[in-house]
Amino acid sequence: MKLNPKYLQLIADGLIPLLGLIVWNWSLYFILLFYFLDLLSAEIILHLKSKKTIGFQGAAGLKKEWLKWGVTSFSFLLLSIITIHFAVYFISPGIDFKVEAIAFWNYEEMGIKQGYILLPLVFFVSYQQYKMTFLMSGKFRNTQFVILWKKHVIPLILIIAFAGLCVGLSWFMRLPEPVYVIGIIALSTLYKLRYSET
Repeated sequence: MKLNPKYLQLIADGLIPLLGLIVWNWSLYFILLFYFLDLLSAEIILHLKSKKTIGFQGAAGLKKEWLKWGVTSFSFLLLSIITIHFAVYFISPGIDFKVEAIAFWNYEEMGIKQGYILLPLVFFVSYQQYKMTFLMSGKFRNTQFVILWKKHVIPLILIIAFAGLCVGLSWFMRLPEPVYVIGIIALSTLYKLRYSET
């Protein structure tokens, strides 16, 4: 029986942070930095999808919609990153974000600093997915422009809400970082399972 590529991708997306937590002893913020790269690449790829969709459909007024949704999405992206930093600060008091970010970039596996490999790799994988699931499948021919952006913005709103919930929880109880990591993996997987492209 052939496994659906979507499920393979979901397994891979959840396996890396889980291995980081269990095997490599990565911190919550260390793992979140992986998710930041993923969010940024998704933002860029969506602009490629928009350009292709508008170029093919040629609908009047879509360029203004593109600008409106682009600004909205980027605003939510920034707000989600800021909210996540607030949450991490309350979950792990005394964290030095600069030190953690440098450690993330300079982290070595097999003698190679991951920053130089991971950044291009994340964007390369995202671009390949864009080619296979959007270009080669011809989705740009009949995709609805607004739906395309809504499916991107809604997860950002959910991220902001979840980060806000984590801030609230951290005021009332001190949960270990692995609880938050597992929660992030579970919610991310469930959302992608329900709403990601087939």
